[in-house]
Amino acid sequence: MRYTKVLLMFGFIAFFILNGCQKDTSSTAASSSENGTLKILLTDAPASYDAVNITFSEIAANIDSNWVVVKSEPQTVNLLEWNNGKSIVLGDAQIPAGHYMQIRLMIDSAEVVVDGKSWPLTVPSGAQTGLKMGPDFVVEPGSTYELVIDFDVQRSIVVTGPRWNPHGYKLKPHLRVVPKAITGSISGNITNPQDGPYAYAIQNDDTLASTMVDTLSGNFMLAYLQAGYYTVSIRDTADRSFTQDSVEVTTGKDKNIGSVTLQ
Repeated sequence: MRYTKVLLMFGFIAFFILNGCQKDTSSTAASSSENGTLKILLTDAPASYDAVNITFSEIAANIDSNWVVVKSEPQTVNLLEWNNGKSIVLGDAQIPAGHYMQIRLMIDSAEVVVDGKSWPLTVPSGAQTGLKMGPDFVVEPGSTYELVIDFDVQRSIVVTGPRWNPHGYKLKPHLRVVPKAITGSISGNITNPQDGPYAYAIQNDDTLASTMVDTLSGNFMLAYLQAGYYTVSIRDTADRSFTQDSVEVTTGKDKNIGSVTLQ
């Protein structure tokens, strides 16, 4: 009888141990399934500088008043290398699923190169509080959410003093942030691109994107535009131009306006 009771007691203990292990395993699996992936990309409009080098020290996203770090390793990017439809990944990480309110870019240092000379870029509060921007977005469990930051350098750099004899340069970022999934693009070809034409996508009198036309091939792309209608304006240094209204951008597609001759 005593032997039977001992066997029963060991059986109950083994059951509870096994049951406890199973609960721990399912909890871990549930925790990992509650994550999603956030990918943050950077693109830029062209500018009349030799280079604009920004060192980003941290990228984070805000949820419930807390900052979740997406990337913490310093990364130096020459913004002028990432235009005409090209982009670079600033951060890519698994984060808790949920409704995020902002992203934040921490800048460690910045410089602009003008006519071969390097100038430090003053970044107000860049290293202390970072550059915060919307819109808010939702990361779903098990999914990937991609945000594109359009860093418009030409409008973001302020020259102190006269342009022919500058005292310094300040960075006051002019940023446009859009979810990549809801964007499309406009492309085309300029038959006479030798005089450095620029292409612009304009909506409601606001220039939302610009790019330099390739002076060899004549190709251009205005990328990461939200769905809607745009005016495409192209002008070169010889004051020749082209304008087309009501160019429709569709999500996930490229609208090619064909070959254009500037006049």
